[in-house]
Amino acid sequence: MTDEESLRAAFATGARVRFDAKKPKVDRAVRGELLSALLTEPLPGSALRLVGAHVTGAFALEGLTVTQVVDLVDCTFDEAPDLRMARLTSLRLRGCKVPGLWARNLRVGSDLVLEAGFTSEGVVDLTDATVDGTFRLAGAVLKAKGDHALLAARIRLSGSLQAIALRAGGEVRLRGANIGGSVHLGGARLHNPGQNALDGSGVTIAGNLFCDAEGGRFTADGRILLDGARVGGNVVFSGARLKAGVVDRPVLVIPRGTADESASLVADRIRVEGNVELDDGFTSTGTVRLANAEVGGYLRLSGAAIGRQDVVEELEAREVVDRIPVALHADGIRVRGDLEARGAVNGGFRGDGARESALRAYGQVRLVDAHVRGSASLSGVHLHGPGIDVLFADRLTVGGTLFLRDLHAKGSLRLQNAAIGSTLDCSGATLTQPRRRPDGKGVKPSLDARVATIGKDLLCSNGFTATGGVRIRLAEVGKMATFTGARLGGPGSDIALNAYGLTVSQLVLRMAEDVIPVGRVVLRRVSATAVQDGPGLWAATGGVDVEDFTFSAISSTPPVDVHTRLRWLREVQPDFAPGPYEQLAAVYRDGGEEELAQQVQLEKQHRRYSELGRAGRVWGGLQRWTVGYGYRPWLAIAWLVAFWLLGALWFLGHEMPKLNDDESPSWNPWLLAVDLLIPIVDLGQDGKWKFSGASQWISSGLIAVGWILASTAAAGAARVLKRV
Repeated sequence: MTDEESLRAAFATGARVRFDAKKPKVDRAVRGELLSALLTEPLPGSALRLVGAHVTGAFALEGLTVTQVVDLVDCTFDEAPDLRMARLTSLRLRGCKVPGLWARNLRVGSDLVLEAGFTSEGVVDLTDATVDGTFRLAGAVLKAKGDHALLAARIRLSGSLQAIALRAGGEVRLRGANIGGSVHLGGARLHNPGQNALDGSGVTIAGNLFCDAEGGRFTADGRILLDGARVGGNVVFSGARLKAGVVDRPVLVIPRGTADESASLVADRIRVEGNVELDDGFTSTGTVRLANAEVGGYLRLSGAAIGRQDVVEELEAREVVDRIPVALHADGIRVRGDLEARGAVNGGFRGDGARESALRAYGQVRLVDAHVRGSASLSGVHLHGPGIDVLFADRLTVGGTLFLRDLHAKGSLRLQNAAIGSTLDCSGATLTQPRRRPDGKGVKPSLDARVATIGKDLLCSNGFTATGGVRIRLAEVGKMATFTGARLGGPGSDIALNAYGLTVSQLVLRMAEDVIPVGRVVLRRVSATAVQDGPGLWAATGGVDVEDFTFSAISSTPPVDVHTRLRWLREVQPDFAPGPYEQLAAVYRDGGEEELAQQVQLEKQHRRYSELGRAGRVWGGLQRWTVGYGYRPWLAIAWLVAFWLLGALWFLGHEMPKLNDDESPSWNPWLLAVDLLIPIVDLGQDGKWKFSGASQWISSGLIAVGWILASTAAAGAARVLKRV
């Protein structure tokens, strides 16, 4: 029996035909035409099962319907099998070596198996194919001579795509694919430098997408495209290594500059019902894009390293930054769970996390208009972007707490118009090398949370450091804002703390004398219920602006007296303004400490008159020593009594002659002194006597003193009535 006759006989019974792989190819040769012809014969129970055969000629089943099982193991082909528009019951090519595979619009009624060492020297084209089972590519090697290794756009799989440890030299295209199960690419290595390594744009996956370390680390040299994808389960890139290859068109960054985005992973508008895990050793030398993505579970970035360190290091040498490298672009992302970027502790995520296993980002992290329904934890994260906004999160919304504990950032954190449902916790964070101004002169704030809304607390304490200062202008904090022990400001920073228009219940500015703000502290128009301060605050190198600063209670640690507070006000207000004194006096008065309130008011009036001209200072001095600016009216009475006694005693020993002999007044030195001192009032003594010598001067002096004391008393009384 000839070899072909033996093959026909085995085909008819479905028996497996084995060839000795050690023999030359010519001794193992089987004509492709023969195999194609056999598969067109409708023999019940027949099947094509070959091991180690060398197929010569064309193995072509284009447009045919084949009901037999096709199971070829470790076979080699001279020409690419042509399966276009064919309908097969089963196709298994395990360990086979082909120069390519043409299978557009192929339909397989069960699993499609191209695994266990399947090797293609050309493109495997499965565009618009349908597989009523699982597509198995585990361990396959696709060596494309052109740009594409696998063309499977719009492929439809009722099962999963099993491609663990796949090796592909060229693009793997799954654009628009519909996969009923999961996609397993753990340990796969996709190599297409400078182009797309995996194009999964618009793919629909009912299960999970695994590009992780199962079977070895998933590695891609080229861009991963998942924009517009739909995943019913989780997207897992744990431990994956991505290398950038394609530079997108620059993205404008407000207010100025362009984003230099060399993307490794593009998942814009992806919709994931489960979790997205880019953690546990995930590395990407290019941008990870998740713009306008929707994540049903959590987004985990713990243990990831994103961006190129060498590109970021170039920023430090530039005086003006006009090109901004972007590590993570997640503008408009929606996360229904938590965002986790903190370090892991013993394999779990508890407490603050370990710094060494937290996210490291080299370049800008963008979360503009992002929405996290749960909490966002960036505790211990390292952000590297000297001279730029390393965290750009305008209008970020976080339903729970935004944790930035022990965060280390080279660059500025921008949270303008952010809405934090609970607490913004920056305890122990270190923010250095803030964003430089466009002209290269000076720096922007290290933390810019202007017009932010924080439902509970703003915590910038426990060693919090911001060398560019903090801006919380017009922010709203539900409970407490604390800067206890914070180090604010540094070289190039004009303002250490800008809290203009801040609304807060409790404001804690408890700073020690050895930790003073470097720059100006702006508390203008701040509205707080309670304030706690310390000597370090009032020693700020640029002074403290407290105009229209309102509060209901104030205390200090350690406690200070009213004289110390008045000294602080003098030091920070070289030019007099009445508002801070009125506010402090009102606090003392409302607290039942009327004497302290009067001391504040006396200091206010003293400073007011001391800045007027000579006449004003004289008038102010008279009011101060006679009636205490109206706050000590008993002084006027004391002065009047003193001058009355002096006048009366003088006139007791110096009786004056009558001025008019026709009248007979009765000499009374006590009433005479009163009549001279008190203006307008006539007691029948003034104008009845002829004064001469020293008595004339003394009477004139009493009249003058009376008018002065009466005028100052009237001014003081008016002030008292005005306060009432």
